[in-house]
Amino acid sequence: MLTNIVLTLLRGSVGFFAGSTAVLVDAANSASDIVATVVVYVGLKLAGNPPDETHHYGHAKYESVAAKIVALLIMATGISLGVKSFLLIKTGNIEVPGTLAIWVTVLSIVAKECAYRYVGRAGQRLRSSVLLADAANHRSDVLASFAVLCGVLGAQLGYPALDPLAGLTVSLYITYTGLKIYAQSIRELIDEAPSLPVLNDITRIAEGTCGVLSVTEIKARLISSRVLVDLKICVNPFLTVAEGHHIATLAKRALLEELPIVESVLVHVNPCHHMAVVDQSIDCTTCKFHPHDMPEEETADEPTNTGAARRDGLRRNSQEK
Repeated sequence: MLTNIVLTLLRGSVGFFAGSTAVLVDAANSASDIVATVVVYVGLKLAGNPPDETHHYGHAKYESVAAKIVALLIMATGISLGVKSFLLIKTGNIEVPGTLAIWVTVLSIVAKECAYRYVGRAGQRLRSSVLLADAANHRSDVLASFAVLCGVLGAQLGYPALDPLAGLTVSLYITYTGLKIYAQSIRELIDEAPSLPVLNDITRIAEGTCGVLSVTEIKARLISSRVLVDLKICVNPFLTVAEGHHIATLAKRALLEELPIVESVLVHVNPCHHMAVVDQSIDCTTCKFHPHDMPEEETADEPTNTGAARRDGLRRNSQEK
């Protein structure tokens, strides 16, 4: 937040006094980043709230909503500044920017690259779509500032039209970045399924679990950058309820341990009548079936949610940011 405020004031002042349209474009982009940072912070705080009586599955989708708002802010900034740059090119009322504009732009590139790396690492570690969107916003700022730098240098070398042309290029890229983030947030909000490789990994791990004869149905959906899985498995019909439950627990644990992207798994057990079943009892030695080791509160038909630690991480990151 503080970085964006300083960059906005610095870019705006230098762009105004140096007469650089591209630097003013960059300043307006930094101003929109201030609003985006507030949206990210609020989104993370809301998404970190635990499930309650009216939100049984938690509040994780607030991240996608926040990412959508950030995307709209990015697109609005890109479009408005693109129009301004186009009008300057059309009218030809262009001033050659001063040397100070170059140094401010270089400083902006360094600051925004540091912000991109910090927020990007946090987003990947916490698998947070809104943090990843904010990181993408910082990276677009880096590339935009680089284009501005090229435009300012070109203007000082005797090609003043390069300055508003750089501003127009920046605005187009900003708009494109916003569209990508917006599309991703929409996919998360409409419960789009994860990619085919992820679904194949879920099937492979579940069917590799001791006692699972086949996976009869998979339903998975994206919430932010995590995956929630509903799974139907087929087991030996001659097993006891406790044995079938234990197999489901093994499958659930395997998915959560081997696929970090998976946050919650719901396993439903069906008797496998359509397959030729030779053995009529589970191999307790192979599957390590010990009923007394199974906690009473853990059931395979209840989603296991690993979001508590993640919520703490999101809160810490938003406070640091």
